[in-house]
Amino acid sequence: MYLKKKEVADLLRVTVRTVTSYMQHGVIPNPRRVGKILLWDQVELQRSLDFYSKIKPSAPAAKGRGRPRKILSS
Repeated sequence: MYLKKKEVADLLRVTVRTVTSYMQHGVIPNPRRVGKILLWDQVELQRSLDFYSKIKPSAPAAKGRGRPRKILSS
């Protein structure tokens, strides 16, 4: 079964932009292109995610939300 980008995002509980970032960083395999549609093989995607989760420990929790504020100097 093949999944579209939105379906992959829903499966991973992330945004579509995050799926694009995962592609660029090699976290998920590159999709197959059919015309303008990107499709991922569900079995291959799951295998890749299982492998990545075994070799890379989960990231520590972030200290704060968003970017730090700029400090204006006078």
